[in-house]
Amino acid sequence: MSDPEAGDGFTLTLRQGRFATEMLEETDVLVTGAGRGLGSGIAAALAAAGARVWLAAEVPEELAWAANRIHDAGGWAEVCPVDLSREDGRDCLVRLITDEAANLRAVVNNAGVLERQPLEALDREHWDRIMRVNLEAPVFLTRDLLPLLRRRGGSIVNVSSRAGVEGFPAQIAYCASKFGIEAFTRCLALELAGSRVSVNAVTPGIRLKPTSLTRRQAERADPATRARWEDPLKLGPAFVFLAGLRGEVSGCRFNARVLTQALKEWGSEGVVHRAAEVAEYGPESGS
Repeated sequence: MSDPEAGDGFTLTLRQGRFATEMLEETDVLVTGAGRGLGSGIAAALAAAGARVWLAAEVPEELAWAANRIHDAGGWAEVCPVDLSREDGRDCLVRLITDEAANLRAVVNNAGVLERQPLEALDREHWDRIMRVNLEAPVFLTRDLLPLLRRRGGSIVNVSSRAGVEGFPAQIAYCASKFGIEAFTRCLALELAGSRVSVNAVTPGIRLKPTSLTRRQAERADPATRARWEDPLKLGPAFVFLAGLRGEVSGCRFNARVLTQALKEWGSEGVVHRAAEVAEYGPESGS
């Protein structure tokens, strides 16, 4: 059975122009939730643009698969097994990146947990795990790595979803965490206004394999279901562009599908100048 996440590797044409690729060449980028789905696609696209990609996720086997795909295509990747729901796990990741990623250019906060529970069945363990992974981890990883990003300028990319702007039944904890990511993005963009650090939120804008499914579970899904899942590598140009920013565009929420199309039509420089036309909100005043 074919691998539903295999995509087409580095044969993807990243049509973001020279802007992002020049900025990412031989830089370090951290991607959380990089073992499967969107995260592994983001990591592959960034590696294709010349970045040294640090892959953080909880399941070592999935990280190994994602890293091997990059290595086989000639890219650079290092695995960082970590439980982002634990403070000590996040602290270990910060120490590793601080010690080893000398030229940190971007942090892509992609890791997320989606588990459905209606309010009357909502338990503390469910709430805490979602908040720790989806909101606390991005906030505190960003806080601790911000000094590295300030050195040469860089980018914070927060992966959001429709659940960050509208509600869904039985997703109280998940929606609360994603609304929090939206607020975090906008507030931090205002704090960093005028600096060489960009902060933006992005939603996929295409139908992807559910985050909750492992690769093996996805392989066992029926063909009709798999056919509806699009390749996350299609969104590569959007994430390469966002990771390559250094303050030019900040405080925005982008739809990655729309941003990718705009990059194809206008190029990266054009999108920088017309960001307000592409973004779903932003840039924030003062940024």
